[in-house]
Amino acid sequence: MQKKILAGLAAVALSVGAGTLGLTRPWAAAPGDRVPGGLELPWMWQATVDMGAPGPASVLAGGDTLGFQGGDFYDAEGKIAVVGRDGDYRMLLQGGWNDVAAGEDVLLSPDGTRVARPAVDVSGLEVVDLTSGKAPVYTGGNADSLIGPVAWSPEGRSLLVALYAGGAPEGNRFALLDLDTDTLQPLGEVTSTVGMQAAARGAISPDGTRIVLTDGATLRAVDRTGATAWTTTLSDRQRLAGVGAFSPDGARIAVAELDGCLDACDEDALAARRWTISYRDATTGAATTGPVLPAVTGSGIRALGWSQGRDLVVLRYEPEDDAFRPARGDASTTGWDDTGWYETGHLTLLALGPDGTTRTLLDPPDGVLTLDVARDLLEAGSFGGPTPTADPFPARGIIWLAIAPVLLVASPLLFGLALHLRRRRRTYPVATGRVA
Repeated sequence: MQKKILAGLAAVALSVGAGTLGLTRPWAAAPGDRVPGGLELPWMWQATVDMGAPGPASVLAGGDTLGFQGGDFYDAEGKIAVVGRDGDYRMLLQGGWNDVAAGEDVLLSPDGTRVARPAVDVSGLEVVDLTSGKAPVYTGGNADSLIGPVAWSPEGRSLLVALYAGGAPEGNRFALLDLDTDTLQPLGEVTSTVGMQAAARGAISPDGTRIVLTDGATLRAVDRTGATAWTTTLSDRQRLAGVGAFSPDGARIAVAELDGCLDACDEDALAARRWTISYRDATTGAATTGPVLPAVTGSGIRALGWSQGRDLVVLRYEPEDDAFRPARGDASTTGWDDTGWYETGHLTLLALGPDGTTRTLLDPPDGVLTLDVARDLLEAGSFGGPTPTADPFPARGIIWLAIAPVLLVASPLLFGLALHLRRRRRTYPVATGRVA
């Protein structure tokens, strides 16, 4: 699907000129310990985390504008924006990976101080400290098998991760990566990834003792040793709601249920889908009751957690222009992801209340296609902060690639102006005030 990068190329010269001359929007208050109520798109040359750590972050964002994209021969192809709580924008570069997704491939820690992501240029998993810029790489003794993070544990000392399953091309293994000891604890056997949606891979209970995993059409609950507590089968219209599926008390697990098109869906059919939340008992896996939440219309949803123990916070995904989901019998369907970078045209952060209300918490500009939110702010209900300014400076060296066309156009004009002024000085010499 054609993304919006080309549409932004026409604005490069104008944006570069505005940025280099300092013609930016007046300074805005930092969001502080709140999720901002709005976002700005990053500059193509936005400074990176290792150039100046932004401190704890409120959100991570990814997308398809010039600020999020580039070519590997001159710039990192995929970028994630880290929005600090003091309002600074800093970037994480993921070379060669244009569709890297915040919240699914790159995860913000519960307290917003670290980011877990697949390491760049080496095998393993990198955990970036946003307060220092340091980024140790973890291997768990099996670096080549580490695919990436799935979910942070609530206390931030371990990560649910996905591993390659050797000779099983359509399977993965899940494991817990202990960050204190850099060791892996396997969580059961090979898991089928056929038709798996990234948002539905797994979730960890609020006390960190239980983990629920998706295995094909099966939902499986395990403890931290990998021992299975129960399994239950989901229909083809049901899936784990997301990393925030466990209820605040850990007693229920939210399941997203689809009402709408499942096979051969065009853009209109995808946009008209309705998603409702049902529940499974966290102890037995049996269907159970829970808060009745309003339905969400969109191509997909992903649950991030519960705000103030009451509202379920979800991301609503709307389809990309001309999106088409093939029929399940088509092999290409295995590559379709309802919350994927390629499939998404717009997303919105929503709060679903048991009183039947739906609140919009953040509606980012077009071009933001992936998002992650710090769990501590989400659970505290700390939303609605000011929109932070994506300042053009400090800048990466790539800014010269953007400035060069402007200088190329401006240089002859400046040279001509200099010659003109020189001629004027020769024709109209400055009076000395002396009398001949």
